[in-house]
Amino acid sequence: MRTYGGYSSMLEKGLAIIELLAEAKQPLKITELAEKLSIPRPTIYRLIGSLETHSYVRRVGERPQYFLSLRFLQLGEIVRNSLELRKLAYPYMERLRDEVELAVHLVVRDGNEAVYVEKVESRRPVRLFTQVGRRVPLHVTACPRVLLAFCSEEEIKKYLSVAKMVKFTATTVADSETLWARIHEIRSKGYSMAYGELEPETAAVAVPVRNHREEVVAALSLAGPEWHFKAEELGNLVAQLQKYALNISREFGYVEATNFPREGRL
Repeated sequence: MRTYGGYSSMLEKGLAIIELLAEAKQPLKITELAEKLSIPRPTIYRLIGSLETHSYVRRVGERPQYFLSLRFLQLGEIVRNSLELRKLAYPYMERLRDEVELAVHLVVRDGNEAVYVEKVESRRPVRLFTQVGRRVPLHVTACPRVLLAFCSEEEIKKYLSVAKMVKFTATTVADSETLWARIHEIRSKGYSMAYGELEPETAAVAVPVRNHREEVVAALSLAGPEWHFKAEELGNLVAQLQKYALNISREFGYVEATNFPREGRL
């Protein structure tokens, strides 16, 4: 049986409540939580209130008892999907890197941020400062903007109402009017382009990856020095990127419309 006690912060106390509710066979009262965790009842009330406000716990009964909400199932599904997607995508990312000799990124959405969950480095001497685990606001650079562009209008407006439009470089898109223009362009063309928004003198192009429900679950990108993304070369890079993104999507259960050309399967 797990033992509880000796918490040094409110965060640790909140996590202890979550762990105890996860292990419990039934909903627990405030008094039971306080007794089992050796935490004062007023503190339990405050923490449970915050967890309930953010939909992590639910209460039942006139004399409230608490249990974990389905929010944890949703979060677990996000993590599971990200891990599965990384495993499915990695071989394709390596082959794409070998064909175009650029870095390849796989990025997923986590709330108002994009997270780099996989990367295959270019074999060229130039290295980018992106790394697995890096978080970037959804309005910044190619991959995050793909994820934002295929959200609903309501979700985009909600993002804009709370987002801090941070500029990482002089060319970072950081105003809503320009961002909306880029979003409409991405939806029209099917890909996102960015020059020097995270690092000067670099560029990236990104396309969506979809699941079996045709939802955009990730973005796949090529990134490297700006000179490699000249107009005469961009069409070929986008075609290669879309081909591999389509095959990753197929591995993740996506079935394209019957009138979509199926040639190019790897």
